[in-house]
Amino acid sequence: MKLLIAFIFSSITFGAFTEVRYDLSTHKEKQISRTKNKKVLIFLSPSCPCSQKQFDYINSLAKKFNNIEFIGFSSNKHISKKKALEYFDQFKINFPIFIDQDLKFANKMNALKTPHIFLLNEKEEVIYQGAVTNKRSPELSTKFYLNDVLTALKNNKELPYKESKALGCYIAR
Repeated sequence: MKLLIAFIFSSITFGAFTEVRYDLSTHKEKQISRTKNKKVLIFLSPSCPCSQKQFDYINSLAKKFNNIEFIGFSSNKHISKKKALEYFDQFKINFPIFIDQDLKFANKMNALKTPHIFLLNEKEEVIYQGAVTNKRSPELSTKFYLNDVLTALKNNKELPYKESKALGCYIAR
């Protein structure tokens, strides 16, 4: 069963997207990156308390692991561009966050909750998906899934996790 799950995750790719979206971090239309770098895709929502509590921590990981491309998506069909801007403008954002109000990216990746993380290798295959930490707030966490996976990747070690249960609010579809 674990082998089947691993196959399903590795067969999901980010691939088919080369489009321009509004980037909440720069306030500009921007093409979503198609580099062959490792990527962390992060599905976020301004209205989700769990997403809100994890944002500063995710932002710090983007700065710490600057050799890995972080790409965020504000995925909620009920959150307007204006509301998303009001929320994300509070932060000095270290990575692009694209509006995904039509849920094209959330649906492509089968993202369920916010925050929901997908780590992609150079072939754009999912090598980790799930939660950032094991609690809704990093301050209360005892497991730091994303940090541990990125550290292992940086050190060319086997990933300690392939998946974890995403915590947070369901993406409004």
